[in-house]
Amino acid sequence: MARGNASYSVGLTTSATLLSPLIVPWALKISLQQEVPNFPVEQTFVQLCYMVVGPVILGHCLSHPFEQVRRFMKVAGPIVANLAIIWVIVVIVGQKRAMLTDIPPAIFAVLVIMNACGYACGFFGGKAMRLDRPMRRALTLEVGMQNAGLGAVLASDLFPDTPAAVPTVVYMFGCMLTGTVLARIWAELSHRESEIEE
Repeated sequence: MARGNASYSVGLTTSATLLSPLIVPWALKISLQQEVPNFPVEQTFVQLCYMVVGPVILGHCLSHPFEQVRRFMKVAGPIVANLAIIWVIVVIVGQKRAMLTDIPPAIFAVLVIMNACGYACGFFGGKAMRLDRPMRRALTLEVGMQNAGLGAVLASDLFPDTPAAVPTVVYMFGCMLTGTVLARIWAELSHRESEIEE
């Protein structure tokens, strides 16, 4: 939709997905060491393997040799993914609705700034690497929106009796909104440029 480089975007997502069980548990352990001294690194590793890596490998194994599965997943995949994200938002907000009022307003400002910084890092990082426009757009969206849904599910599983999942759900919704708006703006710019060229 953003007129970005789709194969580069898939490559970035696949790399992040496959590396997540190795990086995320240790990143969480290091960043939460004062609040959660016995952070469950092994449990988080196993969760990421079956929640993230497993479905990617299974999808590849099923769609690679079978043309019908590949065609079906091309149509059904985006629909299922969007419905799954909406389902995560609805379930977590439903479970934590009493805790919504406990979240300080400053958290929401931080989430907006974090999302904007992700887009800026992706965009200017792409410029610094001299990537072409489609690759830069893909990198911007990948960095700005990376694994917001996964964060919500992990926070809900690892810290069930706390409001930790609420900011991640808000961030996930914000990423979906800003990513869609940004992609639409880029699509419109590309359309106008092609009209001018014609």
